[in-house]
Amino acid sequence: MSVLLLLLSFQLFAQAPKLDQEKELEVVDFKNVKDVLKKDGLFEEAKKKQTEVKKIQELRVKTNRELYNWPGEDEFWFFATEYWMVKEVSVLKWDIDKPDYGLDKSLTQLLKQVGLAQKKFRIMGLNANTPAHLGLAWMSDEYCLIFSIPFVRSMDLSKLEISLLLLQDMLRVDEGWLKESIRPENLKTLVGTNFEGKKPDLSPVFQVAKNYRSFLDEKGFSFQQQFEITKKMNSLLKTQPELWNAYVRLLGKMDRLIKSQGAFADYVKMYPSPEMQIRWLAPEEKAL
Repeated sequence: MSVLLLLLSFQLFAQAPKLDQEKELEVVDFKNVKDVLKKDGLFEEAKKKQTEVKKIQELRVKTNRELYNWPGEDEFWFFATEYWMVKEVSVLKWDIDKPDYGLDKSLTQLLKQVGLAQKKFRIMGLNANTPAHLGLAWMSDEYCLIFSIPFVRSMDLSKLEISLLLLQDMLRVDEGWLKESIRPENLKTLVGTNFEGKKPDLSPVFQVAKNYRSFLDEKGFSFQQQFEITKKMNSLLKTQPELWNAYVRLLGKMDRLIKSQGAFADYVKMYPSPEMQIRWLAPEEKAL
């Protein structure tokens, strides 16, 4: 797994074998053959080779030091989120054979329809009730979207409705709310630093895992954030009645589900009130 590779890369270092040029220089005593080289016109060539090898050695020192650089933001979120997913595999139950919902094609088509083509994403189904769906803290050039198979099955959602659900999560990712909520306090001071000769500080990776769980169980998204996303969805879909109506139907199904089935009653802890979302989408009444 990528997580294990990250942890190992912080602690293991293999010396690269010496280059042929370096071996050659080791067996040549330039002081003793200097006069011979001058006569044969090879002295300048030897000096050039010496300079070349010196540059290679300096580059190697620099490259070796860079092996101990702390990951950048994108790499950190990728590794930290993967670590959380592996750590909680028994809870998330994501390591299963995902049914072929045809979601990749469906979401790609939806993104084209709303003018967001070329967005890269990966979709993962969970055999658990929570989280019902979520856009993870991931790399900036790709979305990682997860959804609960029992959740979508309970509502008998169509491919389009699931895609609309995932589109909402993509918009939330764009806002950066999850990252800011689970960001470790000391991350900023570590990104871009070098720990050569020191033990790497892996506490931010472990802290992200704790913060994910806290976010899912307690914090979730705020009413204001939910309002902003609902309005953004409205702006994207309002010119296409078929998509807009499908979105309203989706919210209605979720509202009925969380009110009728206790297994999904905690949904509102993460995503406040689908009922309110429907109200926010209702046309404003004009004063007479």
